[in-house]
Amino acid sequence: MVTVLVVAGVSLGALSFAQTVTTLGCSVAGSSVATNQAAILTATGGNGTYYWSGPNLNVTNPAGSQFAVSYPNAGVYPITVQSAGQSATCNVSVVGAPVSTNSLSCFPAVQNVLLGQTATVSATGGNGSYSWSSPDLTIANPNGTGFSANYASVGLQTLTVTSGGLVTTCAINVLGDGTVSTPVTTPGLPATGGGYGQ
Repeated sequence: MVTVLVVAGVSLGALSFAQTVTTLGCSVAGSSVATNQAAILTATGGNGTYYWSGPNLNVTNPAGSQFAVSYPNAGVYPITVQSAGQSATCNVSVVGAPVSTNSLSCFPAVQNVLLGQTATVSATGGNGSYSWSSPDLTIANPNGTGFSANYASVGLQTLTVTSGGLVTTCAINVLGDGTVSTPVTTPGLPATGGGYGQ
């Protein structure tokens, strides 16, 4: 909308209030990831709402600039992000997982849940005793082979499991109603989680 102000017969000129949109960019944390391991993607610029697409991926993440993916096979996977009519592409390089007799795994490495839904993960390997932590959760019971979490806000969340001196992380994309309809949730609930399978 353009407005022209006229005071005492003098035009003060046209005022324009166009939204500034910066150039869209995409980056991947790390040069490569192992199979079934989370790769963290970060978008910069655009208008703050991002549409991610690629092999086995078709998700709008309206809040937050980060997203996680994982793939079961080695290869290079192009992930495209779109925002404000722009597009940028990241190449996720997936290499074969190293053979190890002393390893710790968190499964699934990446999952998508709707706001208000419960994310469930499990751990294998290590020494059989597991401790879970997350910067975004109030954890009542941090121990056990499995873990369930419910998040109060959208965006990329992480769960870390520790066992026998080993550490690994699962990534959870918490999606809002920009993707699909969100189940009714009680407002004001904290983000919570707890372990199981002790």
